[in-house]
Amino acid sequence: MRNTLETLRNFKSERYLTTTLYLSLTPEDRAARPPKYRIRLKTLINQLSHWLDDHAIAAEVRGSVREDFRKLEDFVEEPSNLVGENSLPVRGLAAFACSGEGMFQTVLLPYVERNTLVVDQTPYVRRLFAVEADFGVNLVVVFDHRDAYFYQVDIHGIQSLDAFSFIKDREVLPPGVHGVRTPSGLTAQHGMGERNVQMLKHHEQHQHLRKIAETIRELRRSHPFDRLMIAAPDELASAFPGYLHDYVRRTYAGRIQAHDKMPVNQIYERVLDRLQELDREQEMQLLQELYATPPTMKAMGLPAVLRALEWGNVRTLLYDSEFTQPGVVFYPSGLVGLTPDDAPDGTVSIWRMPDIVDTVLERALEQGAQAETVHGDARESIQGVSALLRYPM
Repeated sequence: MRNTLETLRNFKSERYLTTTLYLSLTPEDRAARPPKYRIRLKTLINQLSHWLDDHAIAAEVRGSVREDFRKLEDFVEEPSNLVGENSLPVRGLAAFACSGEGMFQTVLLPYVERNTLVVDQTPYVRRLFAVEADFGVNLVVVFDHRDAYFYQVDIHGIQSLDAFSFIKDREVLPPGVHGVRTPSGLTAQHGMGERNVQMLKHHEQHQHLRKIAETIRELRRSHPFDRLMIAAPDELASAFPGYLHDYVRRTYAGRIQAHDKMPVNQIYERVLDRLQELDREQEMQLLQELYATPPTMKAMGLPAVLRALEWGNVRTLLYDSEFTQPGVVFYPSGLVGLTPDDAPDGTVSIWRMPDIVDTVLERALEQGAQAETVHGDARESIQGVSALLRYPM
């Protein structure tokens, strides 16, 4: 993926247009017959084809774009193209095409928030970088009362860190305590007493959790990660955060439901589900911040956001994934407007677009802004697109 990102970042055709596709491939989309994502792509292509027919575009440029559309449909029609390596779950697709230049690149993604089909002078790659950054590097620890297994999960897949995993093969007991291990668990020797058994179990749990925490601290130095997730029985999971070092505890992102016999592709999917939960929590926090922020430090609605983008003043972009708005892009500045009358000084050409929300998203990410999708009833409150600003306007 890294090589693909670098190729796309530097790609620009002086003669042809480039087509960018982001397509959601959720399990629900795949379960329908025919799959919903195929119908969605056909709809996007039909809409954009009608729009292209209304614009004066050179025949060779138009032919290149139509060939892009054909290649995209052919790629999505083949189910094997949408299967992750080692059966890892795939919930999104990014594809970039410029047939006139012989360019066609695809990237399978863990998710896509907004379905997009756009034709412009350059590929819209910033969302790829944003997905990679948002997904981050996650350390997953799956453990029970005896064993612990460690996995590194990022956008490229899941890797078992076998060198750090361990299986307890002996007990170190506190002085004066004696017990035996049976297939059904730890039991007291004759006359040992229930109190000593409980003390022994508590000691074992303490030693086990401390060793896991120490291993995580070592991993933090040798294999840096952004988040820590665990899968463990309730008793261990509730006690475990107290064993973490302070600078590791800040990365703790909660639990997933998994066990050591679960295939790694299923563990990866549980991580995706947990990341989605965390994303919803962050969405609510940002919405609360937006509501509490004074008017001079936020932009409500698309016109206000466009003004903020012009000044590079968008810190966080909040957008409704279903909101669309026609508009224009001005070149060579790349600025976005609602009508040709918004053209800044020095504009050489104006590119009309059936939907500029994806372009707004791309420009915000180019400026280093955070982008967050808003779901449910809260979508009305952001008027399609809103933003938290870097400085007052």
